[in-house]
Amino acid sequence: MRTMRIKKRFYDLIRSGKKTLEVRIGYDSINRIQIGERIELVTHTGSCVVRIGDIRRYHTMEAMLTVEPWGSIAPDSGSGEDVLRLLKQIYPPNKEKLGVVVFEFIRE
Repeated sequence: MRTMRIKKRFYDLIRSGKKTLEVRIGYDSINRIQIGERIELVTHTGSCVVRIGDIRRYHTMEAMLTVEPWGSIAPDSGSGEDVLRLLKQIYPPNKEKLGVVVFEFIRE
């Protein structure tokens, strides 16, 4: 089973069932993940297992946010613009060029 490190803020939202989508950049390791695969999410305080229900790919964060509901990515944010700012802080433009990958999580 693969592991994926995740910030505690988002880990807690996934565990609560409020966050169902995880946005990542299209690194080779991310692109190898497949639908149905089980992933162990790890943070400094614990871990949990999710299953990949779906995977969607986009060229940019902006394109992704025209399709994906921002409230499922960062439900504690105030707007889609807030989520875009957050993602741009995490992933600079040179990383975004690798592509944007959205994982739909199913909690186990």
